[in-house]
Amino acid sequence: MPESNQALVVFAPVAGDAVTLRALIEHEGVQACVCVDAATFYAAADDSALALVITEEGLARCSLQDLSARLGHQPAWSDLPIVVLASGEGRDIDTDRYTRLAGIGNVILLTRPTTRLALTMALRSALRTRRLQFAVRDQLDELSQHAGRLESTVEERTRLLEHEVQERHRAEQSLAEARRLESLGQLTGGIAHDFNNILQVVAGSEILLRMLLAKSDDPRVTRALDGIRRSAGHGASLTQQLLAYARRQPLASVAIDMRLHLRATSEMILRTLGPEVRFHMELASSLWAVLADPAQLDAALLNIAGNARDAMPDGGALTLQVRNWVLPDPALPQGDRLSGDFVGVFMTDEGEGMSEATAQQAFEPFFTTKPIGKGTGLGLSQVYGFAIQSHGLAFIRHEPVGTTIGILLPRSQEQVAAAVVDPSTLRADGLAGLRVLYVEDDPAVADATVGLLQSMEAGVRVIDSADAAIQADLRDIDIVFSDVMMPGTMDGIELARWLAERHPELPVVLTSGYMLSPERLQALDVQFVRKPFTAGDINDAFVKALRKNDAAGPRQRR
Repeated sequence: MPESNQALVVFAPVAGDAVTLRALIEHEGVQACVCVDAATFYAAADDSALALVITEEGLARCSLQDLSARLGHQPAWSDLPIVVLASGEGRDIDTDRYTRLAGIGNVILLTRPTTRLALTMALRSALRTRRLQFAVRDQLDELSQHAGRLESTVEERTRLLEHEVQERHRAEQSLAEARRLESLGQLTGGIAHDFNNILQVVAGSEILLRMLLAKSDDPRVTRALDGIRRSAGHGASLTQQLLAYARRQPLASVAIDMRLHLRATSEMILRTLGPEVRFHMELASSLWAVLADPAQLDAALLNIAGNARDAMPDGGALTLQVRNWVLPDPALPQGDRLSGDFVGVFMTDEGEGMSEATAQQAFEPFFTTKPIGKGTGLGLSQVYGFAIQSHGLAFIRHEPVGTTIGILLPRSQEQVAAAVVDPSTLRADGLAGLRVLYVEDDPAVADATVGLLQSMEAGVRVIDSADAAIQADLRDIDIVFSDVMMPGTMDGIELARWLAERHPELPVVLTSGYMLSPERLQALDVQFVRKPFTAGDINDAFVKALRKNDAAGPRQRR
């Protein structure tokens, strides 16, 4: 309490004594609180009082028991000074009462008559003692506040340390999981590369056999060729999913209007789900465009939908929710490793859900809990690979009922791409008379592809490396068709860059079933076909490359 509000409490029933004491006290610059009765005196004797001054007449009206009880409730720092003005020895003095009074408080006893100086010195001594007590009180309060702040700081730091330890543990688990999946990706990507070359030979040979045996009336030939085509197509689909997981396939990433795209994709999702599953779509009103490969996005959504359908054999509901996110966001802890603007695509089913062990392996290639023949285990691995290669994230979240599989895709700063012209409308041009430089290091793949090109009436010259291609005479070449992965000092992408600098008028088509750094393809102005390819795939890519080259600058075919 401020000292301006504190007072020296006086109980002097004799009017003259009260006036004299008030004047003396106020002369010392201290307020005087003169009490008229014992009750008022008891009430004023609180922790804020500077001291008590009581005359013998006042003491006679007080109960020492009540006064003792009042002083007994003082805090630990307080020992309220009491100045007692007793009568002189010539009068009847109750010394026993003074003795008992001394036992209950900090008593200064003065015998009247006394000098003004003696009384002043006694008052100053009481005030000095009381102010020291107030200083101790303030220090104790400050120490208590410091202790409280220290305790609060320790608790906060402890909480932060616990959170930091938990975050570090979670980050280490996420890193270990990412490394494990990356190792699996490298393994599966290498397998897919070799398998694609094998499939290319199978698919190419099937097409040539079909042409050579076109006049055969034996239905067994047709059935056998149809079986080869179906198996090659199934194998190609599997390798594409493996490459998606391994992030070793080039993505045709463009800016996608999510509202328009998802409305169109919803029809395919409905066909995938069947009549037993109810499908709901909840799209935010102002969705950002995303940068992604539309075909791979569709494949990911269909893979998730198929997984959800299998998780609800008796029917249920599948909900597609799409909204914008600025990450990191505490509301979406799964995306705390990302930073910036993203669009979240979440599909939630009402199925039986996944155990924690299943969820940890669900993105692995060939992992499945379905019976043999009911699934390949590559659907969710494609989702994971597509999301990561698109610089986003895929995750699995347990719900009270069912499971949510989420994809986070980065916001596109580009304009939404215009509709692409269907190359099938350009096939009328054909490839007849086209002179092709074909660069391929695998002899079996080269033989099968040359047969396809020749069946389309194109002339083909084969070279087995990019190093040899840059030494070749290109004056009689209309288009270069090159594999990406090959031995030597440069691969197909570096060959395309070299041709763009030295022969910008020469169109280039690249092909591959596996790429170490598929993002390198994004900066090239070339067409690309995935292995294994068909005659139609080659025709589409060649026609688009030639048309695009003619639009940039007409080139006479020699």
